[in-house]
Amino acid sequence: MAGLPPKWVENLRDKPPAEQERFMQNNERFQNLPPGRQQQIRQNLQKWNNLTPDQKNALRERANRWQQLSPEDRDKVRNELLPKWQGMTPERRQAVNGKLHTLQGMSPADREKALNDPKFMEGLNPDEQSMVKSLSTLRSVPAAQ
Repeated sequence: MAGLPPKWVENLRDKPPAEQERFMQNNERFQNLPPGRQQQIRQNLQKWNNLTPDQKNALRERANRWQQLSPEDRDKVRNELLPKWQGMTPERRQAVNGKLHTLQGMSPADREKALNDPKFMEGLNPDEQSMVKSLSTLRSVPAAQ
């Protein structure tokens, strides 16, 4: 729901589906959006409503972490990491995710040691290794308090 005011998004997500629809029906700003954009927002809300509470919490946490990134890090994600990620096969994404999952529970010192250990990075090409290092750093940004 990019492009919408953040409070709008949070308010809509916290409402039951019937109240979401009532809000959209009665909100002049929403009604003035192009029909395609209105439909896209409705579809995104429907996807949100179908998530489990754990999935919703994970997405909220990611959004909080995204907000904490510097503008330079956001640009790096948008312009460098995301295009590389999208160009990877599902198998290679899974390999990168596996390494990231392993790193997730480690202390910063252990994570740094693993990232510099050729044995840990075994099976990844240099681009994938670079991606693991970059994403690990971005994932380790402390969550908002």
